[in-house]
Amino acid sequence: MESTREHLIENRAVDLFVAYRFLRILTTPWEDQEAFGHGIIDKDGKLLRKANDLKNEAEKSSFTLLHRLIFNLKRILHKIPGVKSKIGTYATALYLLKQHFAGQVEEEDTIERTFHNWLVDNGYTTEEELDESVDHGQITKGRYTYFGDSVIVYSETPVDRILGQNIYKAVHQDTSSEVFVTLGDLK
Repeated sequence: MESTREHLIENRAVDLFVAYRFLRILTTPWEDQEAFGHGIIDKDGKLLRKANDLKNEAEKSSFTLLHRLIFNLKRILHKIPGVKSKIGTYATALYLLKQHFAGQVEEEDTIERTFHNWLVDNGYTTEEELDESVDHGQITKGRYTYFGDSVIVYSETPVDRILGQNIYKAVHQDTSSEVFVTLGDLK
């Protein structure tokens, strides 16, 4: 029984490490990635050299399978209006992390509090920037402009709250796909 408990604890530690690495790579700007410094990607994350063309260990360790996966995800996320911004990237990363670890934490706000502290401790943002981003408004049902596109909000109840922002589900009018928005994104 004790061996099983130790195994579960070790698995959680590995999961936490991978999640931390995932978030760190996802939230690091392109220009600060080691792969950028080695000329593997450009300032927009576009691939300049293939993995097979990497010569030394430093280049190979800056562009692993994990990096490629996250870089691909990051390029896709940057095509979504509002996610290309610094806070948008953090909120997206946090939302992914919360979805993954939701059933594994005892307190619901543990993930967000830890992520918040990590952002501040590592100089990605300040307490003041996060405090300024707190949403105190209430959304109403209706049609809105979301980064130039028309979306429809059907519920006044937020689906989540991330970094002080209420997250609402909306439907993109042209594509009929679900999008997640904050009050500050809408006009």
